[in-house]
Amino acid sequence: MHMTFARSRFRAWGVWVVWLAFAGSVVASQAPEDQRVAIDELKAALDSGSTMLLIDVREDWEVESGSMPGSIHVPLAELEGRMPDIPKDVRLVFF
Repeated sequence: MHMTFARSRFRAWGVWVVWLAFAGSVVASQAPEDQRVAIDELKAALDSGSTMLLIDVREDWEVESGSMPGSIHVPLAELEGRMPDIPKDVRLVFF
């Protein structure tokens, strides 16, 4: 049972890495180079307990299939209006 859970977690993590690679490529094309984070850097930072806020900017129907654990959902169309509610004292990662 433990092995099945471990494989399931590994598969789930793999799905998120692929999704982040895709989302990262879309968002990264709009963000300046010095503000981008590579997938492996993000994973290492999360694994080490780095404090950051993950913000899922996909549409509601996209989030229904799942999102990153610990992330918040703010659809891209609402992001500008919601920025006053988002903390500024933590690293923000949009995907």
